Formats: sequence, C-alpha cells, structure tokens
Amino acid sequence: MRHYYMLFSIMLYLACIGCSKPTVPIEVKYAEIQRLALWSADAQTFTPDRYQGYAAAYSDAKDRFIKENTRFPWLRDYASVREEFRMVLGEGNTILATVKRIKSEKARDFEQRISSLRKEIDSLKNSTSMINEGRLLRKSISKAEVLLTEADSLYKKYDYDAADIKLESVNTYALESMEIAHSILNRYTDKEVVQSWRALVEETIDESKRKGIVVIIVSKIDQNLMVYKKGKIIETYNIGLGRNGLKDKLYAGDGATPEGRYYIVKKNAGSRFYKALLFDYPNKEDRIRFNQAKKKGLIPSGTGIGSLLEIHGGGADGMTKGCISLENKDMDMLFQIVMEGTPVTIVGVTNDNHEILSSIRDI
Repeated sequence: MRHYYMLFSIMLYLACIGCSKPTVPIEVKYAEIQRLALWSADAQTFTPDRYQGYAAAYSDAKDRFIKENTRFPWLRDYASVREEFRMVLGEGNTILATVKRIKSEKARDFEQRISSLRKEIDSLKNSTSMINEGRLLRKSISKAEVLLTEADSLYKKYDYDAADIKLESVNTYALESMEIAHSILNRYTDKEVVQSWRALVEETIDESKRKGIVVIIVSKIDQNLMVYKKGKIIETYNIGLGRNGLKDKLYAGDGATPEGRYYIVKKNAGSRFYKALLFDYPNKEDRIRFNQAKKKGLIPSGTGIGSLLEIHGGGADGMTKGCISLENKDMDMLFQIVMEGTPVTIVGVTNDNHEILSSIRDI
C-alpha cells in the first residue's frame, strides 16, 4: 500500500511538472501599501470605528492568503483571496477619502481660528504699543503669540487635539490682554471724560486765539505736545510720559502724568534733564482730588501729593516719574517759544474718534 501511495505521488508530481504556478494577486501588494498609507494618514485617529473594521477585514484576508499559500503551488486558488482583498481595498479607499475630507475641514477651521486670533493680537499690539504701563499687557500678548505659533505648527502636523488645546490657551491670554487694556484705557472710552478733555482743549485754543498768546496742549494717548499761537498750531513734538503716564496723577510716586490746566512757573536752562519748564502741579483741583482720595483710603499711608513736575529734555523715548520729556533739539525750540505764565493743558485724548480708542472699543 505504501508503495502504491509513493507511486501515485510521483505520478502526480510528474503530471504537474508542466503546470504553471498560480500568480499571487497584485491586490495583496496594493493592500499592504494602502494599510501603511492609512496608518500614516492617522485613519485610526480620524475614523477609529471604521478603521477598526478595515483592519479586521485586512487581517482576515491576509490569513486566507497565508492559508492558501500552505497548499501545493499547483493546487492554490487565489480567486477568493483576490476578491477579499478587492473589498479591503475598496473600504480603504473610502476611508482615505474620508480622512482627507476631515483633515481639509479641520484645516479650514484651524486656519480661520488662527487667522482671527492673530488679527486680534495684532490689533491689541498696535492699539496699545505706546502704553508705558502695559508691562503685564505685553507679557500676556507675548504668551499668546508664542502659543499661537505652536498651535500653527501642531495643526500643520495634523495634531489637531494638541493644537486645539494651544488655541484655547491663546484665547485665554487674548481675553486677559483685552481686560488689561480696558483697565488702562477705560477712562479713554468714557464719553463724559473725553468730552471734558475736549472742552479743556477748546477753551485753551480759544484763549490762545483771543489773547494772541502761545499755549501748550499735551495729548497723552498720542504722546505728543502741540504748540498753538493765536489759535493756530505751529509745532508738534513727540513726548515721553511717566511709567503710568496714561493714568491721571493722584499722589507722589504713582508714576502718572497729571491732567488738567496748568501754567509754566519757571524756565530752567540748567536742568539735569538738559532744559526744563516747571509747571504748577499740584494746583487747586489736584489738591481737592488728593484730599478726597485720601479720605477714601486710596492714598498709601504717609504719601504726599507730589510736586516739581516739568516738561524737560532728555529724550522722548525715556520713561519719567510723571514728567513730560522731549528730544533735546525739540526742547531747545520749545524753550525759546514759551515763557513763564504760558498755559499748559494736559489731557488723555483730544477727540473721541481716535483710532486707538476705536480699535479698543472694537476688541
């Protein structure tokens, strides 16, 4: 019996020597390439359920292919294997298309969010660039900018979850920056306050026109000093303010620049700040406000009202302790124009349509 079996096997082998070996379906190779492409595209993240079904179907097809390969080469039949892999390829193509669509939609969403936040931050930077007391504001804006750059990099790597977390932090810092900006500039958006400033400016210009004299008007938010003669502007200079220059001065050491109507009381050609024009701070109105604030407990214990505030040289880029500084060449010109008794009106802003205030209101 054994001899008959061996003889049969030999005869079968000799009979099939001329048989061609079945070709492995090309779909098997394509499916392997596709599987790697799906993994690289993060299909497991964007379409987890569908990808899990695909992976199971691919595994079944691969098992069938391996099992078929255990048979004698001339007995292999890849028809069912080919069909199974074709189904896998079809599902894989659908998943790839879905992932591409999801990524495209997410990309558009992130691009819009990043663009919107970037415009918001740029607007804040431009609107508050001249605020001396904006240290915390600039720190908050800088953090927002760094996080925005990181979010942009993550989204371009398709790490949308991490990018989303970053953008939420960007939004937090942007809101914080807005609150800081509003806390500094809230007076500047108050119509009654702005109207009172405008009235002071108009009265000063009218006095210049009626009396034919020189007057000085300082706009703190613009950081400029304007010289009028006979009601007409003749010079404009850039200025520096106190470290808390946009605030109205209340007491000594607060770093604020005062607001109101003052007069030059002394010209000092030998000032340690090059040349200086001393004005009469504190005046009667300043003392009344100081005493009222002191009664309310708003003044630190043992703190006085302050004095010796000047318009002086030394550079418009420097921060003062509450004075108004000019470039030395501008101070030379101003020193020649004004005299003791020259009116000086200092206000936050000269008009309520100022572009900086408009941008702050829009934020």
